[in-house]
Amino acid sequence: MLIRKVVVASAAALALTGMSIGLADVAMATGVTSASSAAVQSYSCSRTYYSGTALTESGDTGNRVIEVQCQLYHRGFLSSGQVDGIFGSITYNAVLRFQKEYNSICHGGLSVDGAVGTYTWAALRSACPS
Repeated sequence: MLIRKVVVASAAALALTGMSIGLADVAMATGVTSASSAAVQSYSCSRTYYSGTALTESGDTGNRVIEVQCQLYHRGFLSSGQVDGIFGSITYNAVLRFQKEYNSICHGGLSVDGAVGTYTWAALRSACPS
């Protein structure tokens, strides 16, 4: 359990720099000698993780969520450390803020529901500044 907490904390800290770290590295740093050598994934918003429009909402995980988070990061609604591939309350609230601001500034007709459907995907990828 301690190793898992250290790995999660280390991965979150290193996500800001775009680096990845192996469990063995964490184990060595914490003095634990037996750990798997599987690498912990970090996410960089310098590439596209998903280009579709499938409904992406609270509780989802994976590439669709990473893409939503990267789009929100590029628009200033999330920090780079919040791009974790998990659509939790932070992402949900960021989507709500984006939908409200987009409707206000871009005269959009987005549903302000915290879910990323076809129209919110289009808005996230649009040129209208927010």
